[in-house]
Amino acid sequence: MNGASGFAYDAIDASSQVRLLQADPESLNYSLKTFDLSDLPLLHFIAISHVWGSAMDSQDIYDITVDDRTFCVRKNLYDFLVTCNNKGVGGLLFIDAICIDQLNVAERRDQVKQMARIYRSADLVIAWLGVPTPRDQRAVDLFSQEHNTATRYPRLGAKQWYGFRYLSYHPYWSRVWIVQEVLFARNLTVWCGRHIFPSSLFMGIPSDAIPEPGQRFSTDRRPQTAVNAVSGSRSPAEQIMMHRDQTMLRTAVAPLSPGANVAAIAEILRNIRDPHTLVESYPAPEPDPLHEVIRLFGKHNCADPRDKLYGFLGLIAASSRAGVDPDYSRDITYAYDQALKLGLEEIHNEYAATHHPIKPRDAYAKYLAYYFNQSFEVLRGVVLRIRIEAQHAVRYDWRQGDIPRGDANPAVFDCLQVLLGISKTKPKEDKTMADNGRGSRRWFCDLA
Repeated sequence: MNGASGFAYDAIDASSQVRLLQADPESLNYSLKTFDLSDLPLLHFIAISHVWGSAMDSQDIYDITVDDRTFCVRKNLYDFLVTCNNKGVGGLLFIDAICIDQLNVAERRDQVKQMARIYRSADLVIAWLGVPTPRDQRAVDLFSQEHNTATRYPRLGAKQWYGFRYLSYHPYWSRVWIVQEVLFARNLTVWCGRHIFPSSLFMGIPSDAIPEPGQRFSTDRRPQTAVNAVSGSRSPAEQIMMHRDQTMLRTAVAPLSPGANVAAIAEILRNIRDPHTLVESYPAPEPDPLHEVIRLFGKHNCADPRDKLYGFLGLIAASSRAGVDPDYSRDITYAYDQALKLGLEEIHNEYAATHHPIKPRDAYAKYLAYYFNQSFEVLRGVVLRIRIEAQHAVRYDWRQGDIPRGDANPAVFDCLQVLLGISKTKPKEDKTMADNGRGSRRWFCDLA
């Protein structure tokens, strides 16, 4: 888009530097400034987390000015910049769509590795949900009024509840890249149109704030409830936010502390529950293994299938991250090859080597199913290549076990059968194999 318009970035050392956008709060004129990554903790800047959105035609493209040159942005980002102007927000901003030369594959490769560092260093991360449609805007307005005037969660009416659900189930929360951007934010606020909401809003809404189910009728005239079962489940926003801050309970006043009066059991329990029980949050102490990140956020979407690995890079342990090369000049099989090797080794180390109560075959099956869902043929090719490479690797070993057909995607079973060939020694076959169509070779892979 900007390559065709002739916009050219000044070169940076993408492994040790980053560009930030200097914003004028009174206009759409900007300039790019280059800083060393080591200096980020000393700077004051805001990082933007947003969904790029589609650009189907010229109506989805808008012009701003960057370094006295025309720069094209998509509508969702343009709406955010206009909102910043309306709110008088200026200073240094990090916006990946502008600060990274997206046409420079080598630069993207290096900058992807720095995303966690950049978002951790920001004074504030703004999660931009975009501008709602007029109908959704009215619902968000009503919810905002209730939320801003109440000292605690009010009991929501149907329209306010619709506004809260709009915020919590917004497509923004289903994108791969926003996961690490939200999780690494020291301070996070959520912007939706002209409204600003605290991140604590998405840490779970009390059940007494949910409206009573009211009788309604669907289009086929069958009765239905106003609040369905989905409203009681964890929303996409809550799933990320609850993972961002681990929670624990503590009592503000110990009911049986020295000097306290001995009371009835019912009273003691009531004092423990309310009002003396407080919920505190603290950052998750350890990074997640890749297979656990996939379990939690594997359903999130991205335009580039390679981001099913690269987009989660900042969330995994440094030792695992060091072995991943986010090279966008290579095809999808290069990413899948790295993901498969890393994930299977993690599963072995966590489940098999430590005598974990969960059988490793279940973890293997879930992990492989995720990448099969992305592209069966591509992953089959990756597995075959790993098989050939591993025939000469002593550290690969297979042990006898059990993988019943039917407890996972059939494609997963086929993949595991291929993986069994990695060992120099053929896996043993269980002679009790059933012939009723449901049976299978009773093997499982145990990567050592």
